[in-house]
Amino acid sequence: MAEGVSLGKGAWDCDANKEIPADKEAEVFEEIATMDLPFEGIPTVPPRKDRDHMVFFCGGCRYRVTAAPDWSVGRVKQALWAGGISRSNKPPERRATPGLQRWEDLALIYAGQVLDDNDKPMADYHVPPGCQCLIAIERAKLDSGKPDPDSAYWN
Repeated sequence: MAEGVSLGKGAWDCDANKEIPADKEAEVFEEIATMDLPFEGIPTVPPRKDRDHMVFFCGGCRYRVTAAPDWSVGRVKQALWAGGISRSNKPPERRATPGLQRWEDLALIYAGQVLDDNDKPMADYHVPPGCQCLIAIERAKLDSGKPDPDSAYWN
């Protein structure tokens, strides 16, 4: 993984199962400011055009995966798993939980709600196409109750 990538741990392309180079992240995630829709003469990031991928934060890294709102939660988890999200596991000696051992160990979160039902489509949780603000976390971490649900950790 690239060194010196801000405070995060970079980005991963689950479709190609490989790292997204730090110098390509802004382009891949459509975060380049342009003068298409300036605000008082200042460039802004235009609306995203990519509606075929969703982005999940997990362990400080962004994971980009092909997914659509009509996909079931389980199908999205399987795509993340096949794409290498298990690389977010800490080494066994540094874990307080079992880690991600299979796709069922993943919990997905959108807008503060856990997407529990693996058979339910993402759209039932109001996840829009091209959503880039989802969380993937080891279910055991959620079930542990630590940190406390009211902790600043979740802000």
